[in-house]
Amino acid sequence: MTSFEPNRTVDLHALQKVLGGGLIWAALAFFLIALLIFTSIRIGRVTGEEVGVLLNKMNGKTEVINRPGVHLYNGITHHFYVLDKTLQTLEMTEVPTRGERTGKDDLKIKTQDGSDVYVDLIVQYRIDANQADIVLETSGPGQAFKETWARDFVRSLCRNSLGELTTEEFYDSAKRDGKIRDAHMAANDRLTAFGIFIDSVVIPKNPHFYAEYEEMIKKKKLADQAVLQEQSKALAAKQRQEFAVVEETNRTNVAIEQYKGEMQQQIIKAEAAAYKARMEAESYHKRVTVGAEAFLYQKQQEAEGIRTKKSKEAEGIEELKKAMEGEGGRNMVKLEYARRLKDLAITGQPYTLDMHTERFQHSSAPASASGPTGRPARRP
Repeated sequence: MTSFEPNRTVDLHALQKVLGGGLIWAALAFFLIALLIFTSIRIGRVTGEEVGVLLNKMNGKTEVINRPGVHLYNGITHHFYVLDKTLQTLEMTEVPTRGERTGKDDLKIKTQDGSDVYVDLIVQYRIDANQADIVLETSGPGQAFKETWARDFVRSLCRNSLGELTTEEFYDSAKRDGKIRDAHMAANDRLTAFGIFIDSVVIPKNPHFYAEYEEMIKKKKLADQAVLQEQSKALAAKQRQEFAVVEETNRTNVAIEQYKGEMQQQIIKAEAAAYKARMEAESYHKRVTVGAEAFLYQKQQEAEGIRTKKSKEAEGIEELKKAMEGEGGRNMVKLEYARRLKDLAITGQPYTLDMHTERFQHSSAPASASGPTGRPARRP
């Protein structure tokens, strides 16, 4: 027992020594790791006009950060890129002091008929914030997409499209703008897959040629303008002529319409007068007819009355005739004589100088001897 305990004590001290040294190294390693992690923390800032892309160096995966703010990441395992997502303008012009490049930067175009034409271009473009990782992957960091796509690619498309025109067609703005629209649409069709959108492509001013051709075009334009002026004068004269014809036609139509109106008024007046005369004639006819009918009716009534009266008188005469025939007639005569002799006064002397004696005698006369009134005819 006594010999064994000292050895055990020695081993415990050795073990404590060993363990104490390991903890120190472990703490040192932990501190070094923490220090390494702390020193590898990076800060990425994204403004409202930017979009961030976080690249994992270990596996190549990317994360699009489209919200503004501060973002922490490990600088050892990741890399943080920032791209501008605002609308940008690229100007390619012949003016040396303007545009993205020094010196002349306008676009030279070879027309179908072999002439050299120079045009300025203004391209407005922006990246698709949701495809910022594709922009980074295909174009690289920074503004590389600006040179690769917005400038070189669009410039090439415009050169090819405008090269389909002739020299004279370049002065037709409608045809020139149509070719620019074609190039614009073709650019967006191809660049959408790369996360880039072209907002507009415009030619800010008229194209220009080399000096000799410019002079020839200027002369041609002056001649064309003179032709156009003469055509305008001819057109104006024709329009004046047409206006005069229309004006005279309108004046004639107005006169015709006025005459028609007057004739229509005369017709209406004549019809009204005829209607009035007809109504007056009908009224007069009715009035005369009614008066004639009334007069006829009156005369018929009067004639009927006369006829009735005469018939009655004739009947009375006939009855009187009948009454006066025979004894009745003689009685009437006697009565009449008696009525006449009633008031007769006889004067004179009751003697006569004439010895001739007359005698009053009454005898019945035959019927044929009576007068037209039924009375007996007087004998001589």
